[in-house]
Amino acid sequence: MPIARWGGILQGEALDIVLDAAGGYAYFLQTYGRALWETASEKEMTVGDARIAVELGTDDLDQGFFVSRWQRATRAERDYLRAMNQDHEGPTATADLSVRLGKGHSSLTSQRARLILRGIIFAPEHGRVQFTVPAMGSFIGRQRD
Repeated sequence: MPIARWGGILQGEALDIVLDAAGGYAYFLQTYGRALWETASEKEMTVGDARIAVELGTDDLDQGFFVSRWQRATRAERDYLRAMNQDHEGPTATADLSVRLGKGHSSLTSQRARLILRGIIFAPEHGRVQFTVPAMGSFIGRQRD
């Protein structure tokens, strides 16, 4: 089903590109949609328009949405998040994090709890953690600090 707004039409592969990038997260869809609307030059929005919008939208999310979460994390919490990112978008077994970080499970409990409290990760089931928003793992992979 195409999405139409103010006369512009997004459908087919172009629509799939934007929807896939948003990962079911409404705020991301709005961000990509805004970038698409600002960059598309024709009534029929193309695959190229969608790819540019995802690139620009991702830059926008990196500069605001993701970085605000990243900056709230301590160095140790960032290490925890990087270790989670080895499973991409997860979920990640907490036992695997202990091995990856070379620390006992109990010593990582406070980092896990703080990251959950900050809304950066959640526990979908006992012994597992996952990022609360899609593409957080991709963002972490782009970080150098």
